[in-house]
Formats: sequence, structure tokens, C-alpha cells
Amino acid sequence: MEKAAAAKIKLKTRELWGYASGEGATSITMNGIGNFSMLFYTQILGISPELVGIALSIATVWDAVTDPLMGTISDRTYSRFGRRHPYMFIGGILLTLSFLAVWFVPESFEGEKVIFVYLLIVNIFVKTAFTLFIVPYTALGFEMCKTDNDRARLQGVRYAFNMVVNILTGGLAWVLFFPDQQAANGAVIDGTKIHQNYLNMGGVLAASSLLLTLFCIFATYKYAERGLKKNEAEGMAEHVKAFMHDLKDVYSDKLVWFVFGFFGIAQFSMMVVSQVQMFTYVEYMRFTAAEKTFVHTGGMVGFMLGSLLLGTMVRRLDKKLTGYIAMVASSFGCLALLVIFTGGLMDPQAQIGSFPVAVAVFGLMQMLWWGGCGIIVPLAASMIADLSMVKRIKTGEITEGRYAAGFSFFLKAASAIGLLITGYVLKGVGYVSDAEFQTPETIDKLALMTFIIGPIVMLISYLVLRKYPITHEFLNRLRRQHGLEEEPQTL
Repeated sequence: MEKAAAAKIKLKTRELWGYASGEGATSITMNGIGNFSMLFYTQILGISPELVGIALSIATVWDAVTDPLMGTISDRTYSRFGRRHPYMFIGGILLTLSFLAVWFVPESFEGEKVIFVYLLIVNIFVKTAFTLFIVPYTALGFEMCKTDNDRARLQGVRYAFNMVVNILTGGLAWVLFFPDQQAANGAVIDGTKIHQNYLNMGGVLAASSLLLTLFCIFATYKYAERGLKKNEAEGMAEHVKAFMHDLKDVYSDKLVWFVFGFFGIAQFSMMVVSQVQMFTYVEYMRFTAAEKTFVHTGGMVGFMLGSLLLGTMVRRLDKKLTGYIAMVASSFGCLALLVIFTGGLMDPQAQIGSFPVAVAVFGLMQMLWWGGCGIIVPLAASMIADLSMVKRIKTGEITEGRYAAGFSFFLKAASAIGLLITGYVLKGVGYVSDAEFQTPETIDKLALMTFIIGPIVMLISYLVLRKYPITHEFLNRLRRQHGLEEEPQTL
């Protein structure tokens, strides 16, 4: 009987991947900006790294601040197309258009201050469109799942697909969009220092993002709550009260702060490492375009595999222990790179015969770091989905939008801080924008920061996760207390 009940509510694999296609659309745009905008604006347009970091972080703070508002709007929307899908459609289209503007900077815009203002304004548009899409999209995922195992499965597949797309459009971008070229004097020009390459990338990725957005809306439309009737008595005052109520409701939930704290700190470490590692590829390891592809793609594969493992790990170990294992794996990968390369055990260009052993070792250890991160990100999202379910059991309210917005807020706030800190990290190690070469001291410091920041911050995140109380048994006990059937455990 229990197996039959589980089968009825367990999401099918095609439904998981149909939903995940929306994450692919945002992966293209947000990872595209995260992977290459710092390089583009420093190496091509000559903006100082701290100014780029400030512009990106301000836009991300704006993004985070608008999330709670979007959560309230989505939860309380009455539309014949449902609560979530109209915003996903509008946000997806605007995200595509604003992403194009990141790379296609008008030629008449010259000077560091002018380009800084342009970068700031365009990224605010990008982040606004992202909020329009991602908050209702995340809430839709919460609503689709009926068990805590399915919440872990869906979030795992979601973030795995994020990395599949990131492999195709980010990892392979080094050879697809940024091949090295040869100058007239025979010197090799790194592909990331050629302006046209960024324009080619921007056009292709924008079109791909739009197609995935439209497919996601089509694939998930059957879950839309269509035909909702608007309460005509609700005016502006009621909407403001609802917004304030939703803010208080989420942020007064003590359990939420365990997840926000754990994930916010971990996300900060991922953001800093992801940004600084790009410069380590170019300056410290001196990878070729093919080697950058191998290493960068390896990290994405690691993230994808970690995400796909999440459902199995949660079913067998529960969520807290799963998080511990992920943190240990990630930290080991970075610390191993620290010992091997900055510790002098291996030269960054080491080879055995013609085999680039340094590239292989770097790729393997970085894959371990990102594999752990691939578990942590969807794990945190599934934890917030659990808390939304707890609130619904206790009150009967529709809370998925506001909890999704809260999670998105902390993700973006941590990212904003990470981007801001990255700019100052680059400045602190002595990185010079638009310079043909960096000093050896600067290059060594770049590598050191890439290898040590992640493990240090992960340790702090671990101390927060220790306090998280939600387990399978906790949820079933809560259901029994409210006269509900226990969650059948999906197989």
C-alpha cells in the first residue's frame, strides 16, 4: 500500500528534467556573466577589477532586495495562466535581452566611469529580469513535490542540468568561443583577450536561453493553478500588509536561519573561488584553451554528479550528514591543490613525457571541490522546500513563493558579497587590469587565494549546519501531530 501511494505522487523523470530546463535558461545567462564578465570588463574594456566587482555586487544586492516583493506578488497573483508562469515568461524574455546588452557595449561609450555606469545599469536590468523568472520558478518546483525525497530529487536534477548546460556553454566556451589566435609576429594571443569572441558568445547564448525558457514553460504548464479568481476587495493597502506579513513570516521562522546561514556562507565561498579561479587558469597554471576546457568542464561535471547523487544520499543518510560529507569533499579538493602546487610538490606546468600531469591533477582536485558544492546547493534548496512544507502543514497557507524568495535573497546576497570581495581580492594581490603580464608575486598570491578561501569559509558554514533539526522523522512526527498521513518514502 505504501509503495502504491509513493508511486502515485512520485514525480516522473521526464517531469524533473522538464522543470530543470528552466534552470538551464538561467544557467546560460547567469553563469555566462559569472564566468566571463570579470574577464571581459577588465581585459577587454580596461575597467579596474574592484569597479567591476562593485558594479556586479550592487546589481546583485538590488536583485536580492526585490526577491521578497516578487515572492509576495507571485503567491498572491490571480491569473487564468496561473501564479507562476506569466512571470516566468516575461522574466525569461527580458533576461535574454538584457544578457545581450552585457556584451554589446556601444562603441561611443568610452572611459572607465562611463563604462562602469553602463555595466551597473545593464546588470540591474539583468537581475530584475532574473528575479521575475527565478522566484516563481523556484516556488513552482516546491509546489510540484509532495515528499521530502522528491524535493531533494527535483533540486538535484535542477542543479545537475544547470551544470550540464554550463558544461556546454561555459566549459566548452574556451574552445567554442575563445580559441587562441596567432599574432602577425607569431606570438599566441589568449582567446579571452579578443573582443569579438565575447560578442559571438553573447549572441549564441542569448538565443539558447530563450529557447530553454519557452520549453520549460510548456513542459510545466500542467502544474499551473489556472482559473484563480481575484479577490476584488484587495487594494493597495492590503497588498502592502501582505508583503510585510510575508517578510515577517519567513524571517521570524527560526529554522530558516539555519539554512540561510549555512547556505549563504557556503555560497559566498563558491562565488569567490569561481571568480578567482578564472585568473588562476590564465596566469598561474597558464592553461591552453583546450586545458581550460578540460579543467573548467571537469569542475562542472563534478558539480553535476554531486547534484545527481543528492537524492540517493538524502534517502540513505538524511540531509545534515549529506551536507557534512559534501563540505569535507570540497575542502579536501582545494587543500590538496594548495599542498601540491603552492607547497612545491608539483610545478604548474609539469608533464610526464607529453602527458600534462599538472593539468590532470588540477582538474581532478577542482572536480572534487565542485562535486561537494554540487551537493550543497540543491541540498539547501530542498531544505527551504521542507520548511515551506512545514509552514503549510501548520497553517495551511500558500508559502512557497515567499520561502523561495527568501532562499533566492540569501543566495544573491552571498553572491553580491562574493563579487565585491573578489574585486578587492584581485586588487589586494596586485592584479593590474589590461596588463599584458602580471608580476610573479601577484600570480602566486592569486593561486594561494584560490586554494585557501573555500575551505576556510566552508568550516564556518559547517558550524551553522550542525544546528539544523529537520529530518524524515521530524516531518512525519509533525504530520501525525496535525492528523495527516505520513510522507511515503519514494524509492
